[in-house]
Amino acid sequence: MTGEGVQECHSAERVLDSEADVPGDLAQVDVPPVSTPGPTLVLAVLADGPMHGYGLAKEIERRSEGYFHARWGSLYPTLQRLESQGLISGEWSAPTAGSGRRRRVYHLTPSGRAEARKTAGRWREFAENLLKALGAGGRSEVIVDGTRI
Repeated sequence: MTGEGVQECHSAERVLDSEADVPGDLAQVDVPPVSTPGPTLVLAVLADGPMHGYGLAKEIERRSEGYFHARWGSLYPTLQRLESQGLISGEWSAPTAGSGRRRRVYHLTPSGRAEARKTAGRWREFAENLLKALGAGGRSEVIVDGTRI
C-alpha cells in the first residue's frame, strides 16, 4: 500500500518519508501518519547531540527497535530540507584516521530544538488520542474483537 508521503518496502518495513509529518489528518486513516515521521525523528535524535547521517539512521532504527528504517533516498533529502529551514546545521568533520573520509555532522539550531519539542508533543498527543479512539483508554494496548493487540 502506498499513499502520499508513505513508502512501503517489499519486506513490509516502515521507512522514513520526508514529506508527510502532520498527525491528525483523517484523510490518511488507512495509511497511519505515524509510519512517516522522518523529520520529527531526525530532530528528536539530534536533540541528544550531533550526529552524521549514517549514525542518525542507525540510532532511529535502534530507538524504534527496528520498526523504522531510514533509507538514504529519503534521509538525506530530509536533512537537506531541515538544514535549509534553519532547523539543523551541518559541518564537515576532519578526515578520519583510518579511511580519510569526511562526514557531515548535523546538530540542532536553537529553532530546531524548539521545533523538536513542538513536533514531539504533537506526535505524543496524536498517539494518545489514537489509542483512545481505538478503545485503549490511554493504555498502550488495544482490544479489538476481544483480542489484545
